[in-house]
Amino acid sequence: MRKQILLIDDDLPLCRKLREALQDDTTEVRYFIDTAEALDSFMRHRYCLVIIDPALEDMDGRELLRTMRQAKVVPILVLTGILSLEDEIELLSLGATVCNSKPIDLRRCTAQAHALIRLYMESEHTEKQYYTLTFGTELVINPLHRQVHLKERAIQLTRREFDLLYLLASRPGQVFSREQLYSHIWNADTEFGVDEAVRFQIKSLRKKLTRTRGSYIQTVRGIGYRFDSEKE
Repeated sequence: MRKQILLIDDDLPLCRKLREALQDDTTEVRYFIDTAEALDSFMRHRYCLVIIDPALEDMDGRELLRTMRQAKVVPILVLTGILSLEDEIELLSLGATVCNSKPIDLRRCTAQAHALIRLYMESEHTEKQYYTLTFGTELVINPLHRQVHLKERAIQLTRREFDLLYLLASRPGQVFSREQLYSHIWNADTEFGVDEAVRFQIKSLRKKLTRTRGSYIQTVRGIGYRFDSEKE
């Protein structure tokens, strides 16, 4: 699966230069001028880096930055004009990982981009060093042997059901959109059939994770799902 970079800037010549510098056989660069379209793409796809100029006319760029940081853990490289120290601190507090002043040095910017992608990929690898999750004495999820025990009874799950459960349970309380779940579990970026595929797997998983009261997997209306780790 190719790595994907999201570029949001209304400077088309710069966008083309960055895409030419960063795109290759293993990396795809998608760029947007319209921030609403960019945000929609960000939520639907799995990006390993976002490059953004927050000085955008059709939306408060700083609010967009904050929204992206709250939605996903992904490095964000901010390209902007000369900033005061206070402005740079504000951008970093809103979610920027690195700030780079315009006019940019293309070699420096691409080196920063590659370094951020490398850190992201290494963190993804670290996350995959799975560990057993336990919720009291009721639910135990063992990723090494891909086993789930509910009230000391083994539960048979399909590969996708297990991966879905482990992803949600490893971050209890965090809300995942259907697009995020699809991107992680199906490891694909298609925009067709996402809702139905995720709903089917969630429904099947819930049937197997019977609980006296409530459900381990809660629906957050209009957004997606989260794992409830609270004891009954």
